[in-house]
Amino acid sequence: MSTILQSPKVQATVPSEEQRYVVELKNVTKRFSPTVLGLDGVSASFEAGKVTVLLGLSGSGKSTMLRHISGLQRPTDGQISVLGHRIENASDTELRKIRRRVGFIFQNFHLVGPMSVLENVCTGKLGTLRGPRLSLLMYPRSVRIEAMEQLERVGLADRAFQRADTLSGGQQQRVGIARALIQKPEVLLADEPVASLDPVSSAQVIDLIKRISREENLTVICSLHQVELALEFSDRILGLQSGRVVLDRASTSVDQQEALQIYSKVATPSPGASMTPLAG
Repeated sequence: MSTILQSPKVQATVPSEEQRYVVELKNVTKRFSPTVLGLDGVSASFEAGKVTVLLGLSGSGKSTMLRHISGLQRPTDGQISVLGHRIENASDTELRKIRRRVGFIFQNFHLVGPMSVLENVCTGKLGTLRGPRLSLLMYPRSVRIEAMEQLERVGLADRAFQRADTLSGGQQQRVGIARALIQKPEVLLADEPVASLDPVSSAQVIDLIKRISREENLTVICSLHQVELALEFSDRILGLQSGRVVLDRASTSVDQQEALQIYSKVATPSPGASMTPLAG
């Protein structure tokens, strides 16, 4: 009698929530005072490799959300998970470890003006080094080489030994990007990275961030005011008003007129708003 061998059933691999969502906020509220709310019950999830743009008026909660994701601020209520680690109750030591995996690009660059461009980029490695670094030569040679590679990547290798404060605004922001990238982050946060730049420099910086996101499968969460740029740049638009999410959809399904409605003063969710995280 012959024996029929059956192949074992192959089950489809379903990514865990930790794998799928690298950043999660669940009912996050930040109360600065009894009458001032920075975030009001915000829930949002961010997938690996996706670019999300936060849109909203000044004071709508964009920067507050970014500071909570980076652990610079703690929520009054709610839960925040970054790269599988809970943020709201993390110790200072735990936060430092998490921040090594999260890059941050600032609106005002936060460069040390008299310091060389190369040394500014090297400072992105300070979280992994022991002891002070009082000059460029006090950084390990491997760090200096890596910093040069990042400057090459952002098109500024020829400015490596120039004072940072002699660069244009767009060039300084590219130095800021190189400094963030030398951390080898898995999540990149950007708080109004082109607010002080002219339109041409703004487009160049945004294109650079998007290209790097694609190359590195880097999760990017970026606040912007430029609606047209946001729609071209992002995979997803998340609109905030008065600390509340009023729009959460794929950028391809949001037109410019609808995005501009986020800037109305009344925090009323739009009919098409989706609180469900985007898939794919």
